[in-house]
Amino acid sequence: MNMIAKTLACASAVVAASVAWAQFDDDDIESDEPAELEETEESATDDEDAEAEGEDGEESEAKGEKPKAVKVSLEKPFFLMPMCRMLEGEGEVMRPGASDWVAVEEGRYYPLGCAYRTVGANSRLVIKFGEGSEVSLSGGASFATIRKELSDRSRVIALDGGSVTVKLPRGLGPGMFTVTAPGFSVENLEGESRYTYRRTGDGDEAIVRCVTGAMAIKGRHFEIAKVSVANELRIRSSQDHLFTGLYGNSGDIIVKLDQGLVSVMDFETKESTDEHRYLDWHLSPKTAVRIHRAMPEIGERMSVTVMTFDTKGELQNRCSFAEGRSEINTGEEGAGVLEKRDEAAAKKAAEAAETLAVDEDVVEDEEEDDSDSGDDSSGEDDASSDDGDDEEEDLF
Repeated sequence: MNMIAKTLACASAVVAASVAWAQFDDDDIESDEPAELEETEESATDDEDAEAEGEDGEESEAKGEKPKAVKVSLEKPFFLMPMCRMLEGEGEVMRPGASDWVAVEEGRYYPLGCAYRTVGANSRLVIKFGEGSEVSLSGGASFATIRKELSDRSRVIALDGGSVTVKLPRGLGPGMFTVTAPGFSVENLEGESRYTYRRTGDGDEAIVRCVTGAMAIKGRHFEIAKVSVANELRIRSSQDHLFTGLYGNSGDIIVKLDQGLVSVMDFETKESTDEHRYLDWHLSPKTAVRIHRAMPEIGERMSVTVMTFDTKGELQNRCSFAEGRSEINTGEEGAGVLEKRDEAAAKKAAEAAETLAVDEDVVEDEEEDDSDSGDDSSGEDDASSDDGDDEEEDLF
């Protein structure tokens, strides 16, 4: 009996243990299996992304290319109308066709062609043109938007005064956003750029600085293909647009200067063709470019003189030409050419002075000879008169 009882007890214990184990196993599967599946899916996705990034990185490194930047969709780079995103202090807007300024409202959209300004030193206004695209004003600043067709995706603003900051995303595309002033235009903007604009008594002056990214500047008879980070220059223009001055403030900026048309002879065909000639000038701090223009009294072809100056203010290059006329072009007149020309002019002046001195000596000699002959004749007359007196005394 004891053996039977012990056997039954052991069997019941085994059954209870097996039931308990089975229950625990079922609970564990119900609670943990879905979590294991989720982790497996996430890890597989991460592994695929890592492999894809690794393959792209290896291919770009093999080609020597930089990682690709996030591109902005050109389908809708800007809003249909700009929006006032933020206003601190006092800001005003003038609608197209209106003559009065009204208070700008934060969060409101305004049509293209409006002018914006801030009033007061502590005022700040931010106009949003699209995702990542905005123009901010600080202090007493102002700018205006240019009207565009609804189908035109590009935007243009005109500087009017004060400090204006433009922030644009990278990869926006050429010609999508332009900043203009009477004497120049800033194109192909990427990143952040800052402008300080003011009107002078005889024209206007702008300080252009590239904070991040890059941009290009174009004007009459000059062009800057790229302005890089921390580069800054000052552009001065006269009210009649007959003078443009470029002055370097920071960085090394390559300016492409127009030198007019020149006639080039093809010795094989014996024919001449007109080609445009340019000069690349490194605009660094304290260097300058001066462009002078003049309209003739007869005709419409403008006369242009382009000059460059080094840090000491000394003339380095000069070229004068008439627009569209290759036969009216002095060509490049560098510092060496100017020195030789000055030496030749000084030599001619010295030769002319020597010739004049010789002529004066000859004239003086002739005058002395004439005076000597006059003295001799007077002496003879005196002698003859004395002889006559003696003869008269002998007669009496």
